[in-house]
Amino acid sequence: MELWTSYSEEIALIFVIISGLGWLIQLYFALNYHLRACKKSLTTEGETKPVSVIVCARNESENLLKNLPALLSQIHPNYEVIVVNDSSWDDTADVLKAYAQQYPALKVIHIDEEKQQMQGKKFALTLGIKAAKHDIVLLTDADCLPCSEYWAKGMSQPISEGSKIVLGVSLYDYREGWLNKLIRLDALQSALHYCGAALAGKPYMGVGRNLCYDRELFFRIGGFKSHYHVIGGDDDLFINEVAGKTKMQVVVSHEYQTHSVPKEAFSSWFFQKRRHIETSSRYRNITKVALTLLPISYWMIWLGFTALCFSLMYWPLVVGFVLTRYFVLLYVLNKTRNNFNTRSDLIALFPILELQLHLTNISLFMVNLVQKPQKWK
Repeated sequence: MELWTSYSEEIALIFVIISGLGWLIQLYFALNYHLRACKKSLTTEGETKPVSVIVCARNESENLLKNLPALLSQIHPNYEVIVVNDSSWDDTADVLKAYAQQYPALKVIHIDEEKQQMQGKKFALTLGIKAAKHDIVLLTDADCLPCSEYWAKGMSQPISEGSKIVLGVSLYDYREGWLNKLIRLDALQSALHYCGAALAGKPYMGVGRNLCYDRELFFRIGGFKSHYHVIGGDDDLFINEVAGKTKMQVVVSHEYQTHSVPKEAFSSWFFQKRRHIETSSRYRNITKVALTLLPISYWMIWLGFTALCFSLMYWPLVVGFVLTRYFVLLYVLNKTRNNFNTRSDLIALFPILELQLHLTNISLFMVNLVQKPQKWK
């Protein structure tokens, strides 16, 4: 009996140590990355250089009708908006023609299907950047709406001050329903992580829904040539390639963000996330290790409860790991209320939503092992 008791306590201790390591990893990311992103702010004072806003659109007539006027009504002394009509077969061309007659700052480029040379939107984006008349390019999507009329000025300001890349934030609108909460929390956590990593000197990605950089940098590295055969990656793989090689800035203030309508079906959101995970397999090894540690450390903490099956002596420690972790993460989430405009529903339901996101990501990984995601549109 004494031998079994000693053996059980040793097993329990191993599980507790694993749980403690997971706890340390979680706190490291929360305090060193995520909390750092909550504190960042920026003003639009100083010199403002001309900027070219670039939007790639395929069958986006409804979104262009709704969002393009906001892009064309920015408070900026000198900017243009370039929309690349990427082989659309809906009313996109007609919508752009009508807006071009109304707004002199709008430039339209049309691509025929037979002239496509790259997967996804990389060819369209390359043409848009080549057609830009300004050295600073600001990228967004047709389904994105700027949070203010100062968006273009705020996102391009760091380029005017010497940075070569500006990482912005793009979140999703509030809607009723559980799926909407999942999507908003997923986007928020992703933004906190990549913005915080960049602010910690370890940038690895950005989002094409709100990304600004120097056009000269794009041509200097050869555009997307290193990953032109990959469907996605026009934003994250591009940033991953230039990370550590040039000066980069992060802008998280709410007025310089963009937002869009989230998916209404779980299957559509699931497919969207599959494409994002597929490109992450091409990140640098050190980045992949960090991104893998984050979800694994979540399960490491909960593994501590397995120790209680062998010995109850560690229960205060195990419960302490779980509770202090949630306290810290909820504190960080509360800090996002200002810059990220986080609603209280995400904070109140965070433990349940987080668990479902982790389970969803496991499913995504397994599905992608069996079948690769298809084209972006």
